[in-house]
Amino acid sequence: MDFLKIASLYEKDIKNWRRDIHMNPEIGFNLPITSKKVAKLLKSFGLRVEKDFVESAVLGILDTGRPGNTVAVRADMDALEIEEMNDVPYKSKIQGRSHSCGHDSHTAIVLGLAKLISENIDNFSGVIKFVFQPAEEGPAPGGAKLICESGVLNDVDYMIGAHAQPLYPAGYIALRYNEAFASGDFFEITLRGKGCHAASPHRGKDAIVTAMQIINSLQTIRSREIPPLKAGVISITSINAGNLKTKNVLPEIITMGGTYRAYDDDLRKMIGNRIEQMAETISKLNGCECEYKRIPMFPSLINDNEVIDVIKKSAEDVLGVEKVIMKPEPEMGSEDFAYYTRKTRAAFFFFGVKCEDENIVNSLHNPRFNIDENTFIPTLAVFAQTVKNLSELNS
Repeated sequence: MDFLKIASLYEKDIKNWRRDIHMNPEIGFNLPITSKKVAKLLKSFGLRVEKDFVESAVLGILDTGRPGNTVAVRADMDALEIEEMNDVPYKSKIQGRSHSCGHDSHTAIVLGLAKLISENIDNFSGVIKFVFQPAEEGPAPGGAKLICESGVLNDVDYMIGAHAQPLYPAGYIALRYNEAFASGDFFEITLRGKGCHAASPHRGKDAIVTAMQIINSLQTIRSREIPPLKAGVISITSINAGNLKTKNVLPEIITMGGTYRAYDDDLRKMIGNRIEQMAETISKLNGCECEYKRIPMFPSLINDNEVIDVIKKSAEDVLGVEKVIMKPEPEMGSEDFAYYTRKTRAAFFFFGVKCEDENIVNSLHNPRFNIDENTFIPTLAVFAQTVKNLSELNS
């Protein structure tokens, strides 16, 4: 099949769906408008639709009636709490919210995939499940973990997902074997010292100095406790104490938070434990109380290499070898698709959305992030070819 030619028939639909979703961004697990739209469209394509297994999640099921594997495709639907700064006709209507991570395009493309396959069902095999997921951006533990635990994917043989990436031009696909994303966990530390006049620090217990010692000490985990050839990141991203206008008081309470990242599960656990141990020990030495809160988020994402092989060959067949990029290094960011890779044989790839001529160059999670909609046809074609090949793989 010429999937590029077939995909072009769905470009207008995808563009309209994407823009509608873009104008009505929803957050976390609370996606009533988006999930209702998705479910209605899937039913109109003739798919069986399941809901209520996870809040706002939608599952579309298409049985081709021919022997083959069960293949799942995931699209995340949630937006971010970022004010959009693009001057476009389809700008977000909701103040303080926008699809600055491209999930609107993910949802629209996979809707296009569901329609394409349903209208060309004689060319596909097995069962295809279309997973529309809430809360990829949080809150913890994210939507993927709950969907995996719900059991709706227990019969899935292979699963794929993809993300918009402004590092690459529209029409390009980027892949990575093995490690693709690090784990991502958060933590919060509350220090309670003894407030006092800044001129008499000896009468108090200085939570600010204690926090400084903790922050500096945490970096020795990376430099002195993690093997040099293993990746790990620890970052303090917020610290709150005192009042800027009150300069003669040592505050009693400090709160700070951050994140830690790793590819190795044992290393991930070790870093979390060591942050807690250091914070509590240094606090005690300084006469402060410490409350440590660990917020587990996503495990590392390790792609199944056989599935990557299939995506790579599919993309090369559809777009040409020159449009397929092999990523030399993994990301230290995290992605909750990782839970699916722990559930079944799964892999994740990127599709380019950059267009320098239109100044579509801003990074993900940027208030001016946008996508080149010329990505729709090539990305849809790669998805379709990959689903077809996976459904027939080893079957």
